[in-house]
Amino acid sequence: MQTLLRDLRYAARQLRKSPGFATTVVLTLALGIGATTAIFSCVYGLLLKSLPFRDERSIVALTETNSRVKGGIEATYPDFLDWRRQQSSFSQLAAYSTINPTTVSLLIGGRPEQLRRVLASGNFFPLLGVSPLAGRLFDEQDDAPGKDHVAVISASAWAAYFGRDPNAIGRPVSLNGITYTVIGVLPQNAAFPADGEVWLPLSLLDKPTQESRVWHSVKVLGRLRPGVSISTARADMLTIAQRISAAYPATNRNESVSLTPLHRELVGSFRPAMLCLMGAVVLVLLVACVNVANLLLVRATENRRDVAIRQALGADRTRLFRQFLVQTLLLTLLGGALGVALAALALPLIRVALAHTDGIDPALLQSISLNIPVLLFTLIICTLTALLFGILPATRTAVPLVDTLRSGDRGSSANHRGHATLVIAEIAVAVVVVFLSTLVVRSFQKLIAIDPGFRTDHLLSAELTLPDPRYSDTSPLTNRFYEQALDRIAHAPGVISASTTTQVPLRPSQVMTRFLIEGAPPLAAGTYPYAQIRFISPEYFRTMGIALLKGRTFTQSDIDSTTGFFIVNQAFAQQYLAGRDPLGANILIGVLSPSPSKIPVIGVVANARDLGIDSDPEPEIYLPGFGLHAVLLVRSPLDPQSLAPVIRNAVQSVDPAQPIYHVQSLDEVLSDSVARQRMTAALLGSFALLTLALAAIGMFGVLSYSVAQRSREIGVRMAVGADRGDILRLVLRQATAFLITGVVAGLVAGLFGARLISGLLFETTSSDPLSVSVSIAALALVTFIAVSLPAVRAVSVDPVESLRSE
Repeated sequence: MQTLLRDLRYAARQLRKSPGFATTVVLTLALGIGATTAIFSCVYGLLLKSLPFRDERSIVALTETNSRVKGGIEATYPDFLDWRRQQSSFSQLAAYSTINPTTVSLLIGGRPEQLRRVLASGNFFPLLGVSPLAGRLFDEQDDAPGKDHVAVISASAWAAYFGRDPNAIGRPVSLNGITYTVIGVLPQNAAFPADGEVWLPLSLLDKPTQESRVWHSVKVLGRLRPGVSISTARADMLTIAQRISAAYPATNRNESVSLTPLHRELVGSFRPAMLCLMGAVVLVLLVACVNVANLLLVRATENRRDVAIRQALGADRTRLFRQFLVQTLLLTLLGGALGVALAALALPLIRVALAHTDGIDPALLQSISLNIPVLLFTLIICTLTALLFGILPATRTAVPLVDTLRSGDRGSSANHRGHATLVIAEIAVAVVVVFLSTLVVRSFQKLIAIDPGFRTDHLLSAELTLPDPRYSDTSPLTNRFYEQALDRIAHAPGVISASTTTQVPLRPSQVMTRFLIEGAPPLAAGTYPYAQIRFISPEYFRTMGIALLKGRTFTQSDIDSTTGFFIVNQAFAQQYLAGRDPLGANILIGVLSPSPSKIPVIGVVANARDLGIDSDPEPEIYLPGFGLHAVLLVRSPLDPQSLAPVIRNAVQSVDPAQPIYHVQSLDEVLSDSVARQRMTAALLGSFALLTLALAAIGMFGVLSYSVAQRSREIGVRMAVGADRGDILRLVLRQATAFLITGVVAGLVAGLFGARLISGLLFETTSSDPLSVSVSIAALALVTFIAVSLPAVRAVSVDPVESLRSE
């Protein structure tokens, strides 16, 4: 211990003598380790940390797939029952539903509150392996009709609406005007889905939905039996899906099933982005390490004579090596500590960015922190760095004492080759990071340049859900509520127009229909085309700024009409009504029933990217009308958020017990829809700039050292007739050799890496010429900046002084 303390004191004295060197090394390591720690915290929290469920690796999400519908979709309730009855790979299959209405109105303390509702089967919580924080959770008996007026609430809802009162258990509460009994509270962070606030039995799903193989209404979870792999379960479920498809061809002909581990399902599309960021930040750390290696090697080379003298006086090589190691360890730990502090400052910003990202479960965000596994990861990085960098300086002093002490010794060609290799590697890694970052940034630029098909500026949205059974989809009371509320909003000061629709723009409508075109060739049952459906109020297209291309828009009388009318988008007209006048066409819906309805098309509107800004417009049908759930859209020249009280007052003037929720501007909706791409581009762009800065520092250090080492050679050249232009070309030639070799190697690796991240790119090829050009230009600029000062020093060498010093 005394020896270690002595070595630490010696290392501290040595570093105090070279504050510039110590500061540069510590800051370089801090930047690399800080960035790596922050991103690894995200990777660990999102991809590696276990979910708060018993044996979560055996829990699988099952979704139905359709060859004509992008991505997975909910299962129908009858299909879920068939899966549960016929499967042999799962110990349990459970279902839950979050379809509209997604919320229920809780009347508490005389005021209405809108709670996010989940319908769950009786075995849902046993499958997850969740124990109650208070009371009890559902069991199979609670899913039986007549015994299903019970509710489980989340810990956050318990705190927000009941003040964590233990007497809330067993207390009757009014949800949508119906009495339920609170039987239990879920533990904090164990709610599933994470944004749920109240869970009700799945038997409350309405009877038509329970009987329909058309309405995809439930999400399914399964717990694998011990010893059963997910591939075995997948094969089992595919066989069942084929069996159901053969039995019900009209509804299930093109439908199959997909199995995904629950953890991966919750991360969604963010997994590739996180792996890309982790790969990029490891490269940044590698550049930082190369920089530090160069600095330590230069320092070791400069100190060779001092070390040789100490050896000549009897210093043991083991002691010298230990001192090198302790000094490097001290630098690395200081850099690591500062890096952890930088990561701690960055993580709150990253969590805020992720909170606005679609496709990632909110429960996972709480796992992003500087926890013990993350800190152990950082400690391992610091230890490995210290060991590697502690060995390298020792190897530079392992030369014969006579050679080291010889007057005029300036190193060897091996030293120069070692530095050159490190610089070339640094440039190559920098090219990879810059190239991949430029690709992602270019992709994001193209994404945000896409026209969504409507105006998002000065447009506010708010959601509301009318309580059933007081209101219903067919009740005149529902229509009257919306008509009065819209009229009061539209006549409020500063409001240009107001309307309703069934889903927030840029998000799927969650309602699709099979249809046929009257007069078109007949199709076999099960091969009918699909289209998105949105119910809208008459002012919808004006409020959204969607252009009418042909025909007319809806009027108030269309809502009250028993006949019904359709407006279709341009994509629908081009795909299904090409070669005919769309206004003369009739669309048949309810094609699986004995008596399909024939609805005339009265208008064609421009396409809107309702499935997302990065998805091409798909065929869409608009119908006039209102439902229990609606999205209010209000346009005004004022700040959209200033309209929130106007909407709230107008709604509650019609029904004082009706709250609104999810109030947000359409600019915010658009921003959130590209939040993942924006954050990925911003972080990669930051890493690219950091890598370029580190590369510039590294090249500057090596070239400056090279000029200093070759001062005698430069003096000789100038003494025999070389002019300053020749010396300048000598330095530039060395820098150019580094640049060309590093860029070529980096581009080869970068093009390979671009294929791995192609899924993150939007309308950008993995060999985008502009990205290649930007990468080369950026490294060329960095090289020019890094070589400038060493080149000036080289041409300023005084040959007389240089030769005299030798």
